Amino acid sequence: MDEPLLIVTEIERSAIHDGPGLRTVVFLQGCPLRCYWCCNPETQSVRPVLLHDKKRCVGCGACLPACKSGAISLSGGRAQIDRAACVGCGCCASVCPMGVNALSGKPMRLSDIMDVVRRDRAYYDATGGGLTLSGGEPLGQRAAVALLDMARSEGISAFVETTACVPWETLEAAMPVTDGFFVDYKHPDAAALQRATGAFLATVEENVRRLIRAGARVTLRTPVIPGFNDGEETLERCFAFARALGLSEYVLLPYHSLGRGKYEKLDRSYRLDGLPVMGSEALASAAELGARMGLSVQIGG
Repeated sequence: MDEPLLIVTEIERSAIHDGPGLRTVVFLQGCPLRCYWCCNPETQSVRPVLLHDKKRCVGCGACLPACKSGAISLSGGRAQIDRAACVGCGCCASVCPMGVNALSGKPMRLSDIMDVVRRDRAYYDATGGGLTLSGGEPLGQRAAVALLDMARSEGISAFVETTACVPWETLEAAMPVTDGFFVDYKHPDAAALQRATGAFLATVEENVRRLIRAGARVTLRTPVIPGFNDGEETLERCFAFARALGLSEYVLLPYHSLGRGKYEKLDRSYRLDGLPVMGSEALASAAELGARMGLSVQIGG
């Protein structure tokens, strides 16, 4: 029987903001949501997609014969990508002498992923760290639970960063092999949430409730986006939901624009272009509000 594969976008070692201790974060391809501020837009597709750095393209034409789907042409001395025709095969990336083409993800065997995870085993033991699955929505790939199970069998801590926009059965299957879930709680208003992300608030909230009732360790996180959910009333409602569940910790993630360049490489517009990034000090008053409501609020990196 063939070993399961996961489509991996990136593996980040020595991460410090994705769970306790020093962690290895495995980013997986695919997400059901379309948040307009997404810092990993290349992970939204369920299959790898091509990132093309047109600014660095010299128009040599090496990629044209490599593209079997006819998705590449030359215009203005640079390669142009027909996104409708591109199948994300990566053939153009392998022949580009300038390295301007890259695929967002690649299939990896679970054992190969674990080989990377094990490299920092000594640091996990020293700091209480381990493996964190992220994305995209990592639980969207069926083999993700099998990877968590492999980590658990080797005594490696495993956390999951999730949208909670997956079937309850998926979360239920992950629970026995997961030490904790970081759940993005993006907005307490159903209509606003669906317009901005495509998520259904009822699904998110019910999944969170079921996780907590089942005894899972859950931490709610809110990516704070100016003009969307940074108002005091909105954040107060987020905190109130956490307190109603009996939670004592909350994480606020200040808006940043680190993913901006990826949109250009995907030939997509970035809706927040020109919006100043938020420093941690911008959320100090929100953290104080959470504290008054009985929460320990951490401002993430």
